[in-house]
Amino acid sequence: MDENTLNELRALAEQNGIDPEQLLAIAEADGLPDELRRAMAEIMGDLTVFGQALSDLERK
Repeated sequence: MDENTLNELRALAEQNGIDPEQLLAIAEADGLPDELRRAMAEIMGDLTVFGQALSDLERK
């Protein structure tokens, strides 16, 4: 994941009362099959986009 996505995930996690470092540790955990790791990255990217959209709505 790129740095921007990681920062967005951290912010989204904090907004929802989730420890961002724990969330990232799970996402980057060794031992996960590559397919599962890619799926998690895609889902987390989708969550980031969703979080950004919600933030944009809150600003209006």
